[in-house]
Amino acid sequence: MDLNTFIRLYQEFLIDCEQKGWMVEVLIEEFGNYLAAITNYEGIEVQFYIELDIENCVNVTETTKQSRLDYGVIRDQGGADLFAKEVLDEFHQYWRNHLPKRYSSFILYKG
Repeated sequence: MDLNTFIRLYQEFLIDCEQKGWMVEVLIEEFGNYLAAITNYEGIEVQFYIELDIENCVNVTETTKQSRLDYGVIRDQGGADLFAKEVLDEFHQYWRNHLPKRYSSFILYKG
């Protein structure tokens, strides 16, 4: 999967979160790094991130590079644990429902 497809999926997931009634605020949106704060009905906030490891990319061809993509949820310990798991589970379900097959976390992108 290329990076643009994954970023589009991430952005559509954030819209889906808003439709669930969660408040979403995009904090960082730049090439390789994306961070959004997601707050539920009870005011519990977690931060969902995507981070591309640009420093350790490998040239596959002259115009294509391969790198590791990390994503996850940052939360305060305790009360936010359940909401963090809910957000991550929702993302995985969204991913499964909107892509024809499951891809690994290795992303190809044009450099």
